[in-house]
Amino acid sequence: MAWLAASVFLFQGGSVVAQSTVDALIEELNDAKQQHEQLTAANLDNFFTNVDAAMASPDVAIALYQQAGGAMPAPAPVVTTHTDETVTEKNAREDVDKANLTRLGVILQLHCGLLHYGALFIAKPNQKGLQADFINWLRSAAAAYPQINSAAQKPTAGTHNRKKDKNGDDSQQQPPLNFANLKGKTLHDSVISKFLGFNAWADKDQGGWAVQGLPEMFRTNVLDPSRNPPTADTLTAWDIYIAMKNSDTPDDDQWNQMVYPPLQFERASDDYTIAPSTEKLEGLVNIIKANPTHPQADAWIATVKGFVDAYAANHGGAKATTTTPAATTNAAPANPNVIVTTQQQGDMTIITTHTNSPPVSP
Repeated sequence: MAWLAASVFLFQGGSVVAQSTVDALIEELNDAKQQHEQLTAANLDNFFTNVDAAMASPDVAIALYQQAGGAMPAPAPVVTTHTDETVTEKNAREDVDKANLTRLGVILQLHCGLLHYGALFIAKPNQKGLQADFINWLRSAAAAYPQINSAAQKPTAGTHNRKKDKNGDDSQQQPPLNFANLKGKTLHDSVISKFLGFNAWADKDQGGWAVQGLPEMFRTNVLDPSRNPPTADTLTAWDIYIAMKNSDTPDDDQWNQMVYPPLQFERASDDYTIAPSTEKLEGLVNIIKANPTHPQADAWIATVKGFVDAYAANHGGAKATTTTPAATTNAAPANPNVIVTTQQQGDMTIITTHTNSPPVSP
């Protein structure tokens, strides 16, 4: 019996030790989990603090971008038609540098705005008013977007000699920043996001957001919802969207012949729907006449035909002419020399009285 008691004691003791070991392990796991959550929250707070300041100021956005190791635009080279650069040439060169810096600031400011809302949709998707705030930001971002492609990037064209540096090297010391690549940089690949430690993009849609996608984001979230039914605000949204698309199409021929006509027609169609008129129908026809070979011309013709048919039905009506005798009363018979003609035009009935006087004897 002694050995049995001893074995029970040993078993119970082993259980106590094992239980305490498990409890300690759970406690350590909870501590690690709590520290991770605190660290994540701290990282998230730091992320939003920096990104929110950058989305409000292009200068702050550039500073954050530099801190994250982002490449800056190369200074415009010194070019001159003389031995030394003239004051005019220097001013032109400095204007190019300023314009490129402005362009960079706008891109980065919009990029940080996307970082802000993209991270919110992932980390705090149920935040009250998030979608409405995002739409309001899209409106302001859309107004700033055309500035990206309005800045100069190189000196005025002409015959110039690039001035060599002290080592006789006339090549630029720094490769130029590719603004198109920067516009297309996704949030998933953002140097700012990586620098601030936000790595939750994974396969989320927001990870694929980029500044170059803002026009279609504006159309999806602002323009298209305003078209059901269209109002005066729709026309304002159209103007903003068209300006964004125009800034993305530097080739004038491509813009005038292919990109702009369908946008012009859609806007004019919405304008007609708001307040139908024959003048607006004529405007739609003129767009077709100006672009007869456009791939969408046949669809436009069908659309305008539908508008014309509906307009005729609602504002013209089917014409019908009938001849009836004059209305009679119990007081007197109808006058055989009086004929009443009625004509229906839309909602109106036009009544015309014809009187035929008998011939007078000489």
